[in-house]
Amino acid sequence: MEEILSSEKSVMEYLEILFLSQRSYEQRIEILEKKYGIMFKEESEMRKMCTFSDTIWEKGIEKGEEKGISIGREEGQKQVVKIGFNEGIRRSVMNLMKNHVTSNIEEAMDLLGVETSLRPAILKSIQIHE
Repeated sequence: MEEILSSEKSVMEYLEILFLSQRSYEQRIEILEKKYGIMFKEESEMRKMCTFSDTIWEKGIEKGEEKGISIGREEGQKQVVKIGFNEGIRRSVMNLMKNHVTSNIEEAMDLLGVETSLRPAILKSIQIHE
């Protein structure tokens, strides 16, 4: 608090104290009175401004959490689809080998047209299930 009181006055700092600060109502009043010489006759008006800024802050946090949850769900769904897709390829490769169409995993993936970028994950999955 002493750091704020001893620093230079600025409009941005004043607005930050009013609307963005996570300081208590009493601390805000003290800073505005001591540093900016603002005396509050109507305490309820200042309290409303502080309550308003706290509400805005909380709404911003809520929106951020909602956005994060939404992104997390989308990413999770993509992973489920990818895992399901890889599992399907793994089973197809295993069926080709089981039915003696080929005895080579790489050849089975060639027959299925498995993309090069997916092959390491499929190979790893096959090794885990053996």
